[in-house]
Amino acid sequence: MDNEHPFLAKALIFLAFVIPLLILEYVLYINYLPFGYEKSYELTLDENRLISSSSNEAYVVDNGGKRLLSLPEGVNGQINVIIEPKVALKEASVDVEIEGESVFIGMPLALNLTDVEWDHSWDFTQGIPEGFEGAAEHKEDCTYFDSADRQSIFLPNSENLFESGPISIYARWKPSEQSRILGDRQQIIGHYNWEIYQGEDSVRFQIGRMNDKEGPFYSVIYPIAADFFGNEHELLAVYSPDPEGKGYIELWVDGNFAGRTSIAGDVIFEDYNAGRPLNLGWSPHNYRTQPYFDGCIYEAGILNSAIGENIKTGTLYFDNSEIKIPIKGHGSINSIKLDVRQ
Repeated sequence: MDNEHPFLAKALIFLAFVIPLLILEYVLYINYLPFGYEKSYELTLDENRLISSSSNEAYVVDNGGKRLLSLPEGVNGQINVIIEPKVALKEASVDVEIEGESVFIGMPLALNLTDVEWDHSWDFTQGIPEGFEGAAEHKEDCTYFDSADRQSIFLPNSENLFESGPISIYARWKPSEQSRILGDRQQIIGHYNWEIYQGEDSVRFQIGRMNDKEGPFYSVIYPIAADFFGNEHELLAVYSPDPEGKGYIELWVDGNFAGRTSIAGDVIFEDYNAGRPLNLGWSPHNYRTQPYFDGCIYEAGILNSAIGENIKTGTLYFDNSEIKIPIKGHGSINSIKLDVRQ
């Protein structure tokens, strides 16, 4: 064959060397991107609210991860835009622009929570603030709650406060390493009708019951890992009822948007509280079987209004190739434009 078809033989030998090199070069390129990366995507909705994407790499899912082909009722709480580029992105940025009504990007919280003028503000760095009762101790410039001693504190005469209208709740705290093994629903701060819990794998903002004694509960959950414990954190929880059916709750932890849950026209059923006051360190829910919180609380505050970040244009940053962009609100989307860079 070499004598009969010398050109073909040389071509095959050449390809035998070149093809593996091209494959190797492609693999190296998509993983290391020596010349950087930039790509634009656009998702649009037509008059029937069907979603069209400029690329099959970008699509929309609900909070359960189910792919959405249309939004017949618009956004009612939160959806997520997923981008799956065919390259390995690291430390990428995504410029996001939304066109629509009453919908926003789930951006990291830019608001400095320590600068907010809270209607009720409590400093726990010097010990239990005046007005509170119960057991805890001053330790490490905080009020320390020892779960072994079943420590918690409460605010007398607060049973009819903090649930009759919109509220924003702030807390700065540090869960101990011991806290990681004590179980779910360790209350940081709560009022029975609304509570902020911490467990081994999440921080949860929960409200309910709603409307009456048989009404539902709603929650937003922020996942955490083992390195969350033994470190200081802050959170903002928002309850925003709306008689026109656009009510919601939101949660941020360490400036990160945890999510928005629609509560439509539901409101907290105040009588469900049954005279229980504001409480820190433990919740009497579930027949008093909840675990006690173990760790520090530094500050807490409550504002009698809903605060947050409503942004339609911004830049999000990602440290791995998974790109998920939260879109929150109660309204309609016309288009979402995305520019990905590394």
